[in-house]
Amino acid sequence: MRWSFPAMHTLLVTSAGLAVLLVFAFIAQRRQRQAPGSGADAMRAFIWVWLIASLANLLMGVFVAGVSFTVELGVFVIVFGVPAAIAWLMGRKAKAQAAGSS
Repeated sequence: MRWSFPAMHTLLVTSAGLAVLLVFAFIAQRRQRQAPGSGADAMRAFIWVWLIASLANLLMGVFVAGVSFTVELGVFVIVFGVPAAIAWLMGRKAKAQAAGSS
């Protein structure tokens, strides 16, 4: 199977998002000891940070690489959506755990 550059770029940027999510999750786990419920806050912060990074990726694709907006919009859905959905689920789990320990 041969990968095309746009597919590989999407995979790399999505993987970078998951790596950044792991960093946020690690920091949240460390802070959880001092401030229960901070895990949900960290996931919420990640979603905002990743939204900005994903929008920057979209704009770079349209204005620098010359990719059409509709193609970049489809890539944006994957690049933003996958890490953000996982962060949202992790935030719900952290919030439920914080509510259970209170």
